[in-house]
Parts: sequence; C-alpha cells; structure tokens
Amino acid sequence: MFKSVDSCKYLGTVISKRNNTSVEVNARLIMANIAYCGLQNRMKSRNISRNIKTYGAETWVLSKQDEHCLSVFERKIFWRIYGPVTDGGRWQIRTHQELYQLCGENDNVKFCKLSKLRWAGHIIHQDEHDLSRRVLLSEPGGKRPRGRPRLRWEDGVKEDAAKLGCRN
Repeated sequence: MFKSVDSCKYLGTVISKRNNTSVEVNARLIMANIAYCGLQNRMKSRNISRNIKTYGAETWVLSKQDEHCLSVFERKIFWRIYGPVTDGGRWQIRTHQELYQLCGENDNVKFCKLSKLRWAGHIIHQDEHDLSRRVLLSEPGGKRPRGRPRLRWEDGVKEDAAKLGCRN
C-alpha cells in the first residue's frame, strides 16, 4: 500500500501535489545556503560556474515571489563574499550595482530566463517526432480550474522573449 504525500523528492527535484515550483525554488535556496556555509572558502574562490548553481532552472516557472527570493539570496551570498568596503575610515555596505559589477555577471533571475529561452529554442529546432518537442507543442485537453490561472512555462517563455525583442 502506498502512502499519499503532498510532496516528494524525485531525482533531486521536489515534486508537489499542486505542481508548485515555489516549493522547488525554496528547496534549492535552502540547499544552496547549507552548501555555501559548508563550502564557504571554496565558494569565495569563484571557481564554481553559474551553470552548476542553476542546473535545471530552464524548466522552472518563476513567479515574482520566486524571482525576489532568488535575488535576495544571491545578494546575501555576494555580500558575504565581497564584504563591506572602507571609505575614509568608515565601513560601508556595497550597493547592489557594486556587487554585480564586482562579479561581472547578470543576476540569477536573468540567467534563468535566458536559459529557459535557450532550452525553448533547442526544443523547437529538434525533430518533430522528438518527445520533448511533442510535449511542448501539445495542447492538453480539459479546462483550467476556477480562480487565477497558474503560471505556465510556455507563457513565461513568450513573456521573456517579448521583453528581449525576439521575433520568433
């Protein structure tokens, strides 16, 4: 007999009953915080690429709250790595712009969105019989539940592409 649960971890990804990716984002933030504290000296060396940190992010459907949580966590880690700066004998916390200039990269939310667009382009250019392409282009039957519609991956891709000015 199987036990009914609200969420479970399958192949490293948290799957919830309502298919809510906020659970996955929060789980990743908790794991990242634990990993950072354990590997603090290695993380400061900047040898770990962003691709490793955001593995699987191209499949996430990020809400505004998820984006905010990712940005807050990223800035918290940057402040730990780079620390405050002295200006004329006064200690001063670095601004967000200073932190992003020091690391020389876009923020993680932009990186996740670009990864999502890259993945969508990869799927679209695959053979028409490929499973991932058929799943992306399929139209599921039925109707959506009452209330505010849940975020869909495809809608996020279209919105991100429109913001970047992509035509197709």
